[in-house]
Amino acid sequence: MSDGDVSSTTALARRNLSAFAADLRSRESPLTGVVVASVLAVFVVQAVTATRLGAPIGVVTAVVFVEEPVLAWLLSPFLHRDLAHLLANVAVVGFVGRVVEREFSTRDYAAFLVAAAVLAGLGGYLSKAAFTPDPVTAYGASGIAYAVAGYALRLPFRDHPVRPDALAPERVLATTTPAERVAAVFGVAAVATVAVDVATGPYLALDWLNGAHFVGLLVGAWTAGTHRRHRANR
Repeated sequence: MSDGDVSSTTALARRNLSAFAADLRSRESPLTGVVVASVLAVFVVQAVTATRLGAPIGVVTAVVFVEEPVLAWLLSPFLHRDLAHLLANVAVVGFVGRVVEREFSTRDYAAFLVAAAVLAGLGGYLSKAAFTPDPVTAYGASGIAYAVAGYALRLPFRDHPVRPDALAPERVLATTTPAERVAAVFGVAAVATVAVDVATGPYLALDWLNGAHFVGLLVGAWTAGTHRRHRANR
């Protein structure tokens, strides 16, 4: 590759990054911000409590589920077992949520987030409780993360039927913004991780299905489908 090719590639990358950053800055996402801030605030409380008790965050959280189950389940969408668990979920919710929030009214997005949190939590509980008589825990913002990622799958088909020609590169570039394209990639990744979980899980563990991820993805995809039909009807 010549110096000229390297320079043009670098310039193109810079333009794409600038467009991506400008797209994100143009989006207002107050409810997504509230969710992320709430998750971070709860984790600070978890970390401080764990430090004072001299125990891992995951162990302390499990004890809360045993001693204060009502409180634990109410807070379950905001609880995380460690920093890696937190950062993975916050990154997806913060970015993809910021992208898709504009597709909803404030009321509808709030209902979507609540439904995702409640149903994914229920799915996470049932997928574990089905395999053991012991008390189980299911917590984290991954249900919401998979829901917004599942919804993002709709973005290339916002005003078009779901068919292969809608994914033609020139059509995707014409009908989506840079941030929407990246968010849709997160949606594809969410489908892939759930598919791998379903395909390989039974051979690796008894409680093989991550119900929160699976149900969260279904909530997002179903909501996306109903939105598209609603727009078509209008």
